[in-house]
Amino acid sequence: MHSMTHHYHIQVKGIVQGVGFRPFVYNVAVSHNLCGSVSNDTEGVTIHLEGPDEAIKQCVDIIRNNPPPLAQIIDIKITKLPPNGFKSFTILQSNTTGTRDVFIPPDVAICHECLEDFFDVHNRRYHYPFTTCTHCGPRFSIIDDIPYDRDNTAMKPFSMCPQCYEEYTNPHNRRFHTQPNACPQCGPHIVLCDSSGKVIQSQFDAIISQLQTILKHHIVALKSVGGYHLACDATNDHCVNLLRMRKGRPFKPFAIMVSSLQFLETFCLVTQKEKELLLSKERPIVLLKLQKDIVSPYVAPGLTYIGVMLPYTPFQHMLFSSNDESIYVMTSANISDEPIIYNDDDAFERLGTIADYFVTYNRQILSHTDDSVVYVVDEKPYFVRRSRGYVPAPIFIKETPLHILATGGDLKNSFALARNNVAIVSQFLGDLATPWGNDLYRKTIAHFCKIFDVKPKLIAHDMHPNYFTTMFAQEQTTLQTVAVQHHHAHIASVCQEHSIEEPVIGIAYDGTGYGTDHTLWGSELLIADTKEFIRAAHFDYFGLPGGEHAIKDPWKIGLSLLMTSSVDDSTFFTQKQEKEFVKEIVYKTINCPATCSIGRLFDGVAAILGVAHHISTEAEAAMLLEEKALEAIKDTTVFEVPIKQEQTLVIDTAHIIQEIVNMIELHVPVAAIAMRFHRAIAEVTITTACKLREHYSINKVALSGGVFHNRILLHLITTGLAKKSFDVYTPHKLPCNDGGIALGQIAIARENIHV
Repeated sequence: MHSMTHHYHIQVKGIVQGVGFRPFVYNVAVSHNLCGSVSNDTEGVTIHLEGPDEAIKQCVDIIRNNPPPLAQIIDIKITKLPPNGFKSFTILQSNTTGTRDVFIPPDVAICHECLEDFFDVHNRRYHYPFTTCTHCGPRFSIIDDIPYDRDNTAMKPFSMCPQCYEEYTNPHNRRFHTQPNACPQCGPHIVLCDSSGKVIQSQFDAIISQLQTILKHHIVALKSVGGYHLACDATNDHCVNLLRMRKGRPFKPFAIMVSSLQFLETFCLVTQKEKELLLSKERPIVLLKLQKDIVSPYVAPGLTYIGVMLPYTPFQHMLFSSNDESIYVMTSANISDEPIIYNDDDAFERLGTIADYFVTYNRQILSHTDDSVVYVVDEKPYFVRRSRGYVPAPIFIKETPLHILATGGDLKNSFALARNNVAIVSQFLGDLATPWGNDLYRKTIAHFCKIFDVKPKLIAHDMHPNYFTTMFAQEQTTLQTVAVQHHHAHIASVCQEHSIEEPVIGIAYDGTGYGTDHTLWGSELLIADTKEFIRAAHFDYFGLPGGEHAIKDPWKIGLSLLMTSSVDDSTFFTQKQEKEFVKEIVYKTINCPATCSIGRLFDGVAAILGVAHHISTEAEAAMLLEEKALEAIKDTTVFEVPIKQEQTLVIDTAHIIQEIVNMIELHVPVAAIAMRFHRAIAEVTITTACKLREHYSINKVALSGGVFHNRILLHLITTGLAKKSFDVYTPHKLPCNDGGIALGQIAIARENIHV
């Protein structure tokens, strides 16, 4: 009999800690009558299986093909060893080896079973807001180090009571080795405070009933999984407006939270793909089309699409316990475009003038994460913001010989780390314009380098000399640095995601990026792979009066466009005392850099059409212009845009402006002009791509850049290219805005390494 016994050592790498992997292996092994052991270590999970060959093979197949819901296997190495004489199957203590190769699971929504426990009056976790198990709840946000053991998490201060410990040590229990396992006796607890931090209520059910009343008329800061939210009644105009005033956020839309999909469908249009996303364990904010005016118009001023999410924590489910038709604003608690506030001291200090009340709890958030934001076009999902629920899941890449840090951009920042064949892209860090944002950026990079054991030898950064991320890279004087052109990074990111190694026609449309000729690019058609690029086509240049400051005053961009197009501007922007001054800046090109950015073109056209003269947040003018165009979506009139043959193909921007002014003079409705402008951009893009295909014999097209958050443009260009038989690639794992460029920086740096 002994000769039939085989012994295999199995090393599993990937997201295999904090996801119930060891009890899963234990139960599979025991059910196949195998002996051996399973343990966590800093490389992943190590398994010894001893028994008949056939049983071991079946066991390994189940591990490989049906792992626990939150697990993600990257690699399984199997080595045959001499029999060891194991007498049973055991779960061993974690051990620390030299290399660290563990990936940490993202924070996910409460699972169905835990929710049942939470609402079961006979369960000891009835109404306990930190109810969790192996398959759900916080992970990334509470981890300080690996291996993923309780002592390396924010749960360290909480000692388990005998009942929790019994669950934790029982391999047959759903909470076996669930590090955040706790109950009302031994775990964290919630308190309701006033804005000065004084505790008003500490009994959970009482907090909820008081809160449901408070939220009708007040603004509350709620501590969630990855940071604080600011919440109020989304149907109360006064409340929502007050939040806008206190937050200094006149336009940027707020997200809302509702109790259920059923209720949501009474006032929003929800497609099949949008339903899947709303109900997924990641629980992102999904941008949906409003059908009925049920929320305050101040939630998303002037917009038809609204960001909606469903509850993902027990506490959030409780918010709807007395009225499942409540609608709450649930927006990140931050100071204008900075990262989310997640530290309790910062919250009281920085949000005390915004929130009337605070709901907080006594467990630390170690890694902040905003809610992720997605939208769906033609039933395909796209990220606006990739954060909670998705970070830090790994992205597989081509093997890299060195550890690389890519610093990302300065707006909507996410950085990335790469080693071996894996890249980890950080959570959304927002705009890096403030000392607070800069400090958090440095801390988050240090934390990621620690938990993923990355020791960068090479830093990839944007070419823009004035970016904070560029300066940060240049501070690291002992490391090799690679400067990467912004739009090349956008396209390389898409190539990397889709494992494309040959050159593509890369269409990078965005606000602005620093070009190799030191001008501001943003309407690029590149011939690019992950190593190098040729700038093959772009829109024509125009002046940006006052430089990047003009972004807040689209009328100045509009005036510059009218002047560049030699159009009589006397009937435009007539009330402006500054008009003559701006005209002089453009004529004399004083502090008026040249740009060809489509983002800025959209801003200028929005101003010329009277849709937006001054704005408070990036892309506001473009969003309002898209909104206008949606009113005339059925208008199919197209005007041709000439393409000039210079050293590169140059799309005639002046002609677009002349056409728009002609339509204004013919009293064509603004909505129709807005729609025709969108169609013209799409058509000339497709025509240019066809010319490039002819010249370079390339059929693959990759699209990226923040302008593709525009649904109309994304739909028209992707479907139009497909009709011309192009293979079209778009980003789905990362945002098309600057939140995705770090992956492209890694791909380009890897191909340009001088080892």
